[in-house]
Amino acid sequence: MNLNQLRFASALASAGSFTAAAWACAVTQPTLSNAIAQLEDELGLKLFVRTTRKVSLTAFGAHVLPDIERVLSAQRALVQHSQAYLTPEKPLVRIGTSPLLDGRFLNILIEPFHTRLPDVELVLREMNMADLSRMLDAEQLDFVFGVKEPQKDHRDSTFLYREPLLYVPQSNKRAVDAKGGMVSFDDIANDTFVMVPDACGLSRTMRGLFRSHRKTLHEYSGEAMSYQVLEQWAELGIGAAMLPRSKLSSKAHNALRIRDRADRDVQIGFEAVWNRTVVKLPHLRAFVTYLREVVPVLAQGVAPSFPAHAQKGGQVRVERSQK
Repeated sequence: MNLNQLRFASALASAGSFTAAAWACAVTQPTLSNAIAQLEDELGLKLFVRTTRKVSLTAFGAHVLPDIERVLSAQRALVQHSQAYLTPEKPLVRIGTSPLLDGRFLNILIEPFHTRLPDVELVLREMNMADLSRMLDAEQLDFVFGVKEPQKDHRDSTFLYREPLLYVPQSNKRAVDAKGGMVSFDDIANDTFVMVPDACGLSRTMRGLFRSHRKTLHEYSGEAMSYQVLEQWAELGIGAAMLPRSKLSSKAHNALRIRDRADRDVQIGFEAVWNRTVVKLPHLRAFVTYLREVVPVLAQGVAPSFPAHAQKGGQVRVERSQK
């Protein structure tokens, strides 16, 4: 059974004539007749009564015709929905974002892009990095914004912004030797740290930081499910925590900047990633150019603080994962 057979049966039921149905379907009469006969053989009963003057439905044909029409209607709806997705009224830029990304950065990014291309709609989807990478490979997303990491050969990337990675001390432990709101990495390297699952890129960044300093990261055996819980657990004395400055609550007054062995602030960097095939579409190619040429200038306002106008948003649709 195939859709053409169902389409021919629907046309024949409507036209009441093999000749008229064949003309409506743009096929020869033998092609239509053979397809109807094959469909009847598969269903097990005749669908039509054939006379020299007209063709009419059998009782069985009248019984199954509504089902045939529903299948054809579903097929038409599928085609329409697919076309609407591929050629929407407004061109879409589908962006997956890590939960670790600062939402204020997205506000900074969105407004100038819509000033340049007001007819392009940005659709944001926040998910964990593994799902975002899978959706990017499946071309269900056009771009992924997340923590910098090694990329696959078929992808391109560009730097977005970076921000300090701050240390939240364990409350019941001896105070670290902090000067000017800073602490050295070596002073905290032996702490036990509470962690989140490696879904957003934070845990992977911390592990990479310790490897680069040739230190062992001591991880608390449990896992927090949110950045707020990391702070709460540090306050309860369960372990220390590390968080990007933008993810700290306003209550985290004891958070300290971390200086590495080269006496530089420890930071976490973010990038945009896309498959090279996206540049085939003009609006996506324009977005790549925007990311590479305009965003680096905008990102200078991300650290150390955000300008007031960053609170204004552009035309953007946000879809959050239900996980």
